[in-house]
Amino acid sequence: MDDCDLEKLSIKPGKLTPKFDRNATEYSVTLGHEFLNNCSYIPWIEKNCCLVFDVQYVSMRANVILISEHERGGEGSRTVELKEGSITDITVEVTAEDGRTIKNYIIHAKRLSATDASLIGLKLGRGELEPDFTPDGTEYTCILPCDVSSLLVTALVPDPKIPFTVNGEKGDVPVPLSVGNTKIEVDVTSLDGSNKQIYVIIVTRKQLLRYAKLSSDIQKYSCPITLTPLYAPITIQGSSPQHTFSAPILDEFTKTSKVDPLNEMPLTGEWRIEDFGMDKHLSQMEVTVPLANGGSSEKIMFSELGTNTGILSQLPKFEDFGFKYRTECPVTHKLEVRGWEKQLQQIYDETNATKLISKAEESLRRYFELLPKNNRRHQYDEGDSPMDHLSHATVCYATALKSKPKDANLHLQLGLTLEEKYYLEDLFSLEKTSAGEITGSNFEARESSKSDECDAICQLKGVTVGAPIALQLQAIDEEYHHLLDQGQSGKADHVQGLYVWKSKQATQEGAAAQKAADDQSPLGQAFLKYMDALSLDESKSVYHFHVGRLLVIQGDFDEAAKRLEASLGWNAKHHMAKFYLGLGLALQKGGPAARTKEVVSYLLEGMEDLLKKNAEEALKLHDTDNVHLLRGIIQLGSLLRKNPDIKDCMRAEDVFHNAALLAANVLPLLNRKGDTYKQVEWILLDAHSSLLEILMESRKNETQLIASRCFQLSALIRRSTIPVCPDLLSLQTKTCRMLVEIESCSSLALYLLGDSQLNQFDHNTQDENAEGHLEQAKASFQASISQEGKSVSGDSPPELLVGQAWWQEKVKGAEDKKKAAEAAAVKSKPAAPAARGGARGGAARGGAAGRGAAAARGGRGGAAVRPAAKPAAKPAAKPAAKPAAKPAAKSGHTCEAKKIPEPTPKVADRPVSAKPLSPTKPEGPLNPKSHRARLGLARALARKPGNLVESKKYYEEVIAMAPEIHDAYIELAEMLIANDPMAAVDIYCKFPIPDEPSFEDAYIFGEIVRLLMKAEKFDDPRLPPNMISLGKLMGIGNLEKYVNILEDKFKTKLLMTVYAGVNGKDVEDPDMLAFFKFKCWM
Repeated sequence: MDDCDLEKLSIKPGKLTPKFDRNATEYSVTLGHEFLNNCSYIPWIEKNCCLVFDVQYVSMRANVILISEHERGGEGSRTVELKEGSITDITVEVTAEDGRTIKNYIIHAKRLSATDASLIGLKLGRGELEPDFTPDGTEYTCILPCDVSSLLVTALVPDPKIPFTVNGEKGDVPVPLSVGNTKIEVDVTSLDGSNKQIYVIIVTRKQLLRYAKLSSDIQKYSCPITLTPLYAPITIQGSSPQHTFSAPILDEFTKTSKVDPLNEMPLTGEWRIEDFGMDKHLSQMEVTVPLANGGSSEKIMFSELGTNTGILSQLPKFEDFGFKYRTECPVTHKLEVRGWEKQLQQIYDETNATKLISKAEESLRRYFELLPKNNRRHQYDEGDSPMDHLSHATVCYATALKSKPKDANLHLQLGLTLEEKYYLEDLFSLEKTSAGEITGSNFEARESSKSDECDAICQLKGVTVGAPIALQLQAIDEEYHHLLDQGQSGKADHVQGLYVWKSKQATQEGAAAQKAADDQSPLGQAFLKYMDALSLDESKSVYHFHVGRLLVIQGDFDEAAKRLEASLGWNAKHHMAKFYLGLGLALQKGGPAARTKEVVSYLLEGMEDLLKKNAEEALKLHDTDNVHLLRGIIQLGSLLRKNPDIKDCMRAEDVFHNAALLAANVLPLLNRKGDTYKQVEWILLDAHSSLLEILMESRKNETQLIASRCFQLSALIRRSTIPVCPDLLSLQTKTCRMLVEIESCSSLALYLLGDSQLNQFDHNTQDENAEGHLEQAKASFQASISQEGKSVSGDSPPELLVGQAWWQEKVKGAEDKKKAAEAAAVKSKPAAPAARGGARGGAARGGAAGRGAAAARGGRGGAAVRPAAKPAAKPAAKPAAKPAAKPAAKSGHTCEAKKIPEPTPKVADRPVSAKPLSPTKPEGPLNPKSHRARLGLARALARKPGNLVESKKYYEEVIAMAPEIHDAYIELAEMLIANDPMAAVDIYCKFPIPDEPSFEDAYIFGEIVRLLMKAEKFDDPRLPPNMISLGKLMGIGNLEKYVNILEDKFKTKLLMTVYAGVNGKDVEDPDMLAFFKFKCWM
């Protein structure tokens, strides 16, 4: 009686989209401007044509009304006229036989005009379009595996007579794909030729994460971050020299800070240029791939490499080291139910362990389904986030253990879920969305308590909060000894624990090592569960493995090696146990020693396994082994460098290239810059520095390449999120000195040197060399400014550089080395020729000065300088290698550095070797004028109270030169706040507010508001606009405390102006007036 479904609905010509279904009520169809109607041809010049459709319905007594034509009837065909170039909505109304039930089917029929140049569909031979195709959408993307080298693109036109091309080729043709991004353009032309429409598809092939070596132009086409061939290259608009990066790492570095990663210049406007042409050119170049067995693949076109991954896995043959594994490794661990574990046992309505385990497994399955993909943020329903499901799995396993406390595997599963929780928080920053948290997980509170205690001790000792770790550790150490002297050993032990906790933040293991040893951290709890499992069953390899793995994370490498050997004793084919054993032995104090070859085999196998998994697209974002696999690759490269006698395996240089590539591609996958992020940054820095050292050893004459690598490494150090520590400062200093030795007249190089010296001062202001660091920083910044407008490749280093202690030590070292070489050469000469000269040993005494002896001694005056000019170009790179390695490690300077601002000795009095090490000619680009050195000099001057006037002058110069630089306003204002808060407001108000303010701008707006409100300058005209800007960016709730103050002061007019401005409305707006009356402001 009430059935009003259609059995059939079809049209002629054309097809309905989607395919007819009685339950679907809305369809569309696109037709050419000319088509057949009832087998008769309708000329295209007609403005109205007909669409014939056939209707059949289920109920024989149902009635159909064609609303668009107001035609009533039963089954059969209907004809509707369509207007050219428009969409006609056809509604088929079906009334059931009860006369009350009605259902409408709607067809949107579009009839193209002769001027139409649209498609009705786009089909790909592989992959899917994103977003789904619509005739009006013209931009699409598609992601394909790396093994797809060409793609068939099929364009569907509404009229077969409409011409189109795919990348300039007529018809449906396969398009060759580049290694990274390929731009495919489908160009459609209307029948009358008056209009064109271009549909663009950006096809991205997934990157093959394996180092491939280009056959030519290696430096031109290498990414400065990954040090491997560019992938989906992006060029920064207006950069000079041109800066081109691989897309994934550039997107990561510019995600929150819109500056050029290499020179820190602001990125504005349309700065991002996708270089499809370069991508295509790269794809047509030949490459070879270094293999694990020391060989390399045959030359192959880069675009075809992804289709030949099977030939890349070639492990060398190493001897079997299985005889060394021992299973005897006693476990002294007490199995107990801890307080935090009891609090996890939250399920009271189920006691069956089997059912609880089943529920846990189902929650884990859902957890992995919900994990973020491709570094995208996700919104989850309440109670349905990954953390919710992981937490449920945790409590299920913990509750099941109440019934089965002797089940070793159950202890292991609980440990794995707890460890997964740590990585979920660290990698993705995900939290529970439902009420409540895992009971007992108060680790963050304890961490905060320890941090507060450390801050209190530091302030007691005169060290400010946020000071470098070295100063904080020194303050804590002083408090420890003070307590010991007072006889308070209990408190001293507690402070010693704080010292250990804090000191781990300065290591590469970082906070992860702390948390793996803390039973209030999920990572530390996981370790205890692994120990519980091992104590119940010492014969299982997997339990030994997980305990050993966590010991590696803790930094207890000796104990880790014993446990991992036991794991291999029970299962000699456990590849990951071998890898972690190799990593633990490599990281032991003193290294692997006699077991070096064994360690190399384990690490090499682990690296090859990772590369193979990546080639198979099996790298999991949540895989907890990735960071340690990468660190193992770094250790492998270091061992191969130190042991060149190990043959038939990949070169150290190629190992480091793979490490840099892998690390640079892991960083964009991490949503949160937590412990793991910082460890991956260390891996990238280690790979860069190791490759730079290899370059200095093997290609020392390629000074421009070395300088370029120094710039790149320095940029990476400066943008890293790693807390400042001695290792990082040493690497920065060493790199910048090496750079300045090569490009001593480069303004940018001198600025970077000054910045590293200032960081050395800031890291430990109480060090005996601190003043020297600060004076040298000032000198380097002044030298940088003095070089502006001069040639980058000038032949004389600036005086302010030559007078620095480290430079003088370098020159002296080079001279001593040269004299030693000359003395050795003299001794090796035959005695007879010297006797014939009648002045035996004369050359050594200087009698033959005319032949250059004075120059050889580094003598005085112009006559001595000229002969030395030619040979100076040859040994240029020699002094650059060794002095750069030594001074960085010392991190100290002589007191002569304090005299740097004073006039230095004349050029003629300087040793010959003081000339720049680079053999470049004076002709070259000029150093541009830049704000960076002035900002650095302003900072250095501000470190001492007596230089505030001069410091202010340089800050103001920076503001005038680069008004968009936030730091200049903030630092200058903070310097003025103590004595003149309104002067600080004046500085902040100079900041040019952009059309679309960012969160970085919000700090300046907030400071203006804070200072004016504190001074009760309620009538200051600068207050309302800045309150409005702050409220728009941070939300009206951010102004709540100021609103309360203004209400108490009866500043209702100001409040109305601010509220209206934040909401983008006029004060007289009716909604605003109603709100103001409610607030009693009017």
